[in-house]
Amino acid sequence: FQDHNEAFTDMFGRFSFSPSFTVDHGTERVQGEMVSGTYFPAMGVRAAIGRTFGPDDDRTPSGHPLVVLSYKFWETHFAKDPKVLGKKVSINNVPMIILGVAQSGFDGVDIGNATQIFVPLMMQPDMMPAQKDFLTTRRTRWVNAFGRLKPGMTLERAKASLQPFMHSMLEMEVREPAFRNASDVVRKQFLQCYMDLLPGGQGRSFLRQRLQAPLWVLMAISATVLVIACVNLASLLLARAAGREREMAIRLAVGSGRGRIVRQLLTESLVLSFVGAICGLVLAYGADKLLLAAFVPSDSPGVNISAALDYRVLLFTLAVTVVTGLLFGLIPAFRASKPDIARSLKEQACAVVGGGNVRLRKALVAAQVMLSLVLLLGAGLFWKSLGNLRNLGPGFTVERLIAFDLNPALIGYKVERSQQFFQDLTANLRALPGVQSVGLAAIRILKDNESDSWMTIEGYTPRPGDRPDAFMNWISPNYFATLGVPIIAGRDFTSQDRDQVLHSPDRPNSKVPTKVMVNESFVKRYFNGRNALGRHIGYGIDPGTKTDMEIIGVVKDIKYMNLRNEIPDQAFQPYLASDFPFGMTVFVRSAADPAAMFSALRAKVREMDSGLPITGMRTVSEDINDTLVTERMTANLSAVFGFLAILTTTIGLYGVMAYSVARRTREIGIRMALGAVERSVIWMVMREVLILVALGVGLALPAAFGLTQLVRAQLYGVAPNDPATIALATSGLAAIACIAGYVPALRASRVDPIRALRYE
Repeated sequence: FQDHNEAFTDMFGRFSFSPSFTVDHGTERVQGEMVSGTYFPAMGVRAAIGRTFGPDDDRTPSGHPLVVLSYKFWETHFAKDPKVLGKKVSINNVPMIILGVAQSGFDGVDIGNATQIFVPLMMQPDMMPAQKDFLTTRRTRWVNAFGRLKPGMTLERAKASLQPFMHSMLEMEVREPAFRNASDVVRKQFLQCYMDLLPGGQGRSFLRQRLQAPLWVLMAISATVLVIACVNLASLLLARAAGREREMAIRLAVGSGRGRIVRQLLTESLVLSFVGAICGLVLAYGADKLLLAAFVPSDSPGVNISAALDYRVLLFTLAVTVVTGLLFGLIPAFRASKPDIARSLKEQACAVVGGGNVRLRKALVAAQVMLSLVLLLGAGLFWKSLGNLRNLGPGFTVERLIAFDLNPALIGYKVERSQQFFQDLTANLRALPGVQSVGLAAIRILKDNESDSWMTIEGYTPRPGDRPDAFMNWISPNYFATLGVPIIAGRDFTSQDRDQVLHSPDRPNSKVPTKVMVNESFVKRYFNGRNALGRHIGYGIDPGTKTDMEIIGVVKDIKYMNLRNEIPDQAFQPYLASDFPFGMTVFVRSAADPAAMFSALRAKVREMDSGLPITGMRTVSEDINDTLVTERMTANLSAVFGFLAILTTTIGLYGVMAYSVARRTREIGIRMALGAVERSVIWMVMREVLILVALGVGLALPAAFGLTQLVRAQLYGVAPNDPATIALATSGLAAIACIAGYVPALRASRVDPIRALRYE
């Protein structure tokens, strides 16, 4: 690309991997990047100590056993020791030398997944021994390419300029032996591929894509709470202005200008806003750590999310503070600066009933009720959605089920040795007290992992555009028994299921197992629910594809990637019939508390190989909880914000009604002197409360119906207009509002008529 493009000045390539890292203090699994020699120069990243890679450090395959550490990794693992330069370490059992440490604050380009070590791209055959041909096989696309646009070059022009080069690559690839038996349809579709360009200034991040929609929802929720708080503040400022009406009248009477009074009142409003902003920033500093602790898995050391206070947060807070202070302080300031001077100077001015301020404050309360109900409805929908996902379950019992990952290939194990290790490990773990069952799988389910393949299925004729596809897993005997998944037809794999067959004669690496198992969904879709035992399937969809794998068992449907996704068609292969040195997830069903088993499981693995990293040891329940992190975050935070909204609205409603009752003290005294009973006085006040609540609810429901449609994709198993949620939220808010209004009503009913009239 660097030599055949007119769009970019600098280019670099990179690839994420998770190798084993061995140094004096032991072996662990780390997050790494294989990078081209142009990686650091293109981004202008310097070395804190030593040096970073240059083009000369990435020219010869397997010829540059060098590693650059991230600053944080150097800090946490080597205590910032400058003598680390030149130190020998082992990465995936390959001796390497520490060349330098990257500058502080740089964790790679995979945002949300902090890189700890950097290795030259040309070391790929040593870092990934099971895929030694990645550097030489034309059709293997595995590197992420980044480029810096030339001055004046747009993304669209750059994309267009790269297509001829991309097409020439595709033309060469269809002449490869792998395309020898491809159909014309497959060739045509392949040649229609194109190269896409995406903005790379903020790195690449699947985590950002995953969290983007929920964070926008939370941004809208927090903005709504801010508006409610500001409306409440405006209401309080109106009340304060009413109390200072006589003061303002006197100042105007003696010659003070209206503009000066408005400026003073706006200044007071801004002071309140700034005090609130400062308190909010202090709380946010601590809330950042609490949020990360609550929603980021504890065993995710590579995650580098931070909401730390920086200049952008401070500028945003400053802007919000000024805008809200001016906007919501403006109306109270203008109303306070134009009192009826003659009326206000009379002693009995405070006894005037009603007034524009009271009506405006009541309108503001109705607005608070409306916004609070919208938030409550949203929180209710998110909580119900989360509950639906949790109640759904993965299709098997997760209680007392432990999972952890091992990859012996990272420390040099070949296929045969790796398979024997896992067989011995299974037997040794079963012998531990408290262990009921042990099973293995190459794909750790319910962790958003997946591997799928197109299939040709005996007896099934695809419709035009239909490409039979199955999600794959490579498993051990007893895997389904360990998970508690019943086999509904046929049998499980055994240790004897090792036979392979050559799938494509012209591809020596195309050996496949002769036996497979499938799930219920697979049988329903491709065999119409009929008996699938003894039928055959094969990899690929080209005409003439061999169906050389026999179905020997059918298992009950279980979830694969996560709880939210539908159950896919699945096919399972015996890992003992594979030539690929898989890393495996070990599933252990315990009879006792799973956490109490962790140390015994680790000890047994270390007893067999002390240099093998153990990663991700936790319960499957915790795995499921992690896949629901966005749902939990949205539900919990919307509930917190909903509570704050109700609290603020309750305070506002109480304040308005208390103020209204205080202004109507004389009227209430006259009513009671003329024979009104307490019940009628309470109803007089509560009627106003109910009118305000009804007005707020009436405005909220249409708004909520429209807004909740925007978050439909965030919901699961619940409609945006769910009647139960609407009824519960509306009745709950109405009840709380009535309680807030009842206190001033009760106080009004106990007014002494004589004292009220004497006061006047």
